[in-house]
Amino acid sequence: MRSVNRHTLLGHVGNIITLKNVLKVNIATDREWVADGERKSAPEWVQVTILDKKQAEWIEKNVARGDLVYVESRISNSSYEREGEQVYTTDVIAQLFNLVSKKVA
Repeated sequence: MRSVNRHTLLGHVGNIITLKNVLKVNIATDREWVADGERKSAPEWVQVTILDKKQAEWIEKNVARGDLVYVESRISNSSYEREGEQVYTTDVIAQLFNLVSKKVA
């Protein structure tokens, strides 16, 4: 049986963080629910990691805060040791990153 690790996002770019070997893009999505008969919503932020250097360069040149993007990614769990303690991380690793539309001024 085939297995799948896919996470899909459609949201607006917050900030773009350039690090030594990766690019991190914060994306806001809207979460909606009904409470006591009233419709509510709140933003949820997801930080996406871009490992592909060409993709990161393209994003830095073509994507800006407020732009609508579509991302397909995988979830990756890992750990490392810091000051004698094990630190566990969960990362959203982009596999496909598309610009849907530019921010309307």
